[in-house]
Amino acid sequence: MPPQISFIAQSRYYSPAFNSAIFDGPLRIYFAQFQEAQALKIYFVAQQRLQELYSKIRERFRRTGVNIFVMLYPSAESFTMSFGDLNETENVQIERLGVDYVIGVRGPITDQDMDRIYGHIETVALSLSEQSESMPGEVVV
Repeated sequence: MPPQISFIAQSRYYSPAFNSAIFDGPLRIYFAQFQEAQALKIYFVAQQRLQELYSKIRERFRRTGVNIFVMLYPSAESFTMSFGDLNETENVQIERLGVDYVIGVRGPITDQDMDRIYGHIETVALSLSEQSESMPGEVVV
């Protein structure tokens, strides 16, 4: 298991509720089994929306190992354990974990949340595709 994957499992962002995952290069989605349909929807729509960028993102991933972790928390309690008490109207948060990006989603997930998730993935992906190999840069969201 690559070090960053085991690191996420030992970080504050990991929840015991996560018993399933989808890994595709730099995009890694963790979720509870009952959220599988939502996780697959996120994965497939992200693939469609990022179609042109995905080869650049995969190349950046191969060179740097930067991951985009999408964590679908099944409840407000599990989300709060990782991200703290935040504005109750904001169900999607993005934070850095070393060189990786963590997109946390407080469940249950609405269609509006899905749009925010795609927007965050797209923002990070655009940033990763534009960064040079020697300049790791920050993403502003």
